[in-house]
Parts: sequence; structure tokens; C-alpha cells
Amino acid sequence: MQDATQARIAVIGLGNMGSGMAANLIKGGFSVVGCDFSPERRAALEALGAKATDDAASIVDQVDAVLLSLPGPKESEAVLLGEHGLIAKLRPGTAIINASTISKELMLRLAEAAAARGIDFLDAPVTGAADGAAAGTLIFMIGCDETVFDRWRPVFEPMASVVQRMGDVGTGSAAKLLTNLLWFTHVIAICDTMAAGVKAGISAEALQQLIPVSAGGTWVSNHDLPNILADDDDASFTLALCCKDLRLIRELTSEMDALPLLLETVEGQFKAAMEQYGGQGGELAVSRLTEARVGVSIRAAR
Repeated sequence: MQDATQARIAVIGLGNMGSGMAANLIKGGFSVVGCDFSPERRAALEALGAKATDDAASIVDQVDAVLLSLPGPKESEAVLLGEHGLIAKLRPGTAIINASTISKELMLRLAEAAAARGIDFLDAPVTGAADGAAAGTLIFMIGCDETVFDRWRPVFEPMASVVQRMGDVGTGSAAKLLTNLLWFTHVIAICDTMAAGVKAGISAEALQQLIPVSAGGTWVSNHDLPNILADDDDASFTLALCCKDLRLIRELTSEMDALPLLLETVEGQFKAAMEQYGGQGGELAVSRLTEARVGVSIRAAR
């Protein structure tokens, strides 16, 4: 591919993240075809002027790059290496951009299979949530050869506010998992802080105004805390996905003999929340466990 600005792109997975990425690629002038099993998701993309299908293998000869936005390792491996895997069907010189959150080990294995076919592989997970995907303000953490990064960087521009190469394949995946560890840890910390503050006689609203501008301010205090106060568990990222990511974080850090001290506590809270509220419950349902334990509500008065 000589000019990535002219690339024809298949987006595999049109969920909360993939649908926003596909829409912004279209706005950026790229030719897009989407793939998803959901008729409703396909119809939503077609309404934007793109083509859509439920059969990824049927479109690989029509595209220059494939962008994957899938729930996890099982789906990524099946789409790329399964019975109808795309790596065996894509042309040499095309690219696979894997924005799914999977293990470093699997990312390396997928990249090796792609390289054997002459396919560029970009380990490119994202952060920024579903609203960031819709707004085109995602942060891409990319692991790949520098030449490959430079070649395909234009594809990321309509979708992102930050496109950062972390190193070789595997570093993007590792960066995503480690930043998610911080995210989940901050969620637990802010729930505990809010509960203690309310019990000390401070209103939830006053704490919401203070924390983001204090030394304890984080992305969570700006993005997630307003949802908690609004009684919104944010089902755009489920408890099942949180627990999947925490399992991958445990695997990664255990292999490196760098198991984080807080991981057991954080993982335990999210597992307990999933048992209580189900895998499809929103990630911020974990705050309800804190409320029950401390005996206060950290939600704004309604």
C-alpha cells in the first residue's frame, strides 16, 4: 500500500467502540465496509453510506486494511486464525490493525502469522471509552515496526486525539492492560473516597466538584464520577470485560514477576460485582458494593 490515505478499510466488530471508529473513518474520507453479526449494527453503518456484511471472509479481497474491534482473545484468534481466518485470505502488503484488548502472547502469535504472509500487523489497542470512539478522540497505543507505523498512521488520524507508538508488537497490548489496571484501581479508590467523604458529612456533589481539581484528580474523576452520581453504571463497558482484562493483567504481570500489590483487591471487587450484578452489568456497578459495605449512598440526591 503506497498511500494509506486512500486505503479501503474493513472494520470487524461494530459494537460500542467499533461503530464509532467506523463512523469517523467514513467522515475522514476512507472507504469503509463493516462486519458484524448484528443486523441493527450493520444497518446503522449502512445509514452512513458504508457497506456492511456478516461475513468477514467475503470482503478481504476488497480492502487494504482490516481493523478489528472485538471483545477479547477468543474472538480475535477465531477471526484471524480460525477455520475461515483472515490471515490466510488477505493479500500480501495489506494490514491488520488489532484494536482489541488481548494478551501480549496472542498479539505476538497473530503478528508472526501475519508476517509469514507478508501482511503488516499493528498491535493497536485503544483507550478513551465509547464516547471517545464516537467523538474521534481515542488514544491508540501501538506496537509495531517503526516503518509500519509510519506507513499506516494516516488511518488512525480520524479516530484519535493521540496515536503513540509504544515499541514493537506486544508493547501496545501491554500498555493497554497496564493503563486499564490504573483505571480499575482508580475506580475502586474513588468509590472508597466518596463513601468515606459522605460518611464524614460531605455532600456527594461537593466532593464531585473538589476531587477533579485536587491532587486526587484523574480521568476517572472527570469521566466516571459524574456517571456514578447520576446513577449510571455505564454499560458501554461491562463487568465481564473488566474481569477479562484483569485476568489478562494478572497473566502479563505474573509472567514478568511484577504482580501489582493492589491487583488482588481490585480484581476481587470486580469479580464480586460481576457475581452480584451479572457480566453485562456496567463497570461502575462496582460502586454499589462500596455503598453496601460502608452503609451510605454516594449518588447525588435525586
